[in-house]
Amino acid sequence: MKRNLTLMILMCIASIAWGQSNTLIDQQILSNGKLIRLTSNGSADENKRYAIELINRLTNDTILHYMDSIQHAHCSPPNSIFFVNDSTGFFTESGGCYASYNWLFRTTDRGLTWKFIESGSRTDGNSFRLLNNESFYMFNELHGIIVWELKEGKLIYSLTSDGGVNWTKHRQVVMSKDNRKEIQSISFSADGQVTVVCAEKFILEPDRKRVLVLQSNDFGKLFHPLK
Repeated sequence: MKRNLTLMILMCIASIAWGQSNTLIDQQILSNGKLIRLTSNGSADENKRYAIELINRLTNDTILHYMDSIQHAHCSPPNSIFFVNDSTGFFTESGGCYASYNWLFRTTDRGLTWKFIESGSRTDGNSFRLLNNESFYMFNELHGIIVWELKEGKLIYSLTSDGGVNWTKHRQVVMSKDNRKEIQSISFSADGQVTVVCAEKFILEPDRKRVLVLQSNDFGKLFHPLK
């Protein structure tokens, strides 16, 4: 009896210790009500373990999959998740030395295994926006978009139509080449609408008056300015 009590105490202490060091990075509630969480555990970046938790909020049943098969650079940690259903989902890694890494990974088995996806990113410094849920979105199980940047009058973005397996880079001219604007915010909706708000570069936020709003209603195939 005493031994069992001691074992229970030790298990409680271990559980509390896990909970205290378990850090929530991102979470998503699916349309079926299930909760998916991206978490990390560990005190030092190079010793962190990342995991995907799939939680049935009605029964509190949880499936936990560690992401140990992927080598995570301490300066480029996972920062967001996006699942399109119970099985298929993505996580993004951004940052690194000089903010040069933008990586996308895909799973089809609830996060048990992951595959690196060529999403059209590049590693040449701060040219592209960081890859996360602010720039990446899946409209449904087939169509998705990554909005990278506004450069020399062109909106640069990547599209997928096969569930995120393959991505195609697009460059659409949306303004004159010498127009000095940058992306200020991006919003998405599941019906295929993307809205990109562009504002003048190097201007303090309260002083930004000349704003250009670009919008697509066909999953990012074509953008047009709003009047």
